[in-house]
Amino acid sequence: MESYMYKDILEKEMLSSGRSQMGRGWLFQQDNNPKHSSHFFKDWIAQHRVNVMTWPSQYPDLNPFEHL
Repeated sequence: MESYMYKDILEKEMLSSGRSQMGRGWLFQQDNNPKHSSHFFKDWIAQHRVNVMTWPSQYPDLNPFEHL
């Protein structure tokens, strides 16, 4: 998947769901995958005023599913 495909998915699903179900103060969480950190995607996030949680790269202790 590339940045443009990821953006399309988030635009169609994430924006409407996040705002309608969680209100204005919701945070979006993602890892530091290259498609998430591309300039194209960062510009898109800024234009749509999405609050993204800061996530250190390759930090496994923050992944709760890894320890189940």
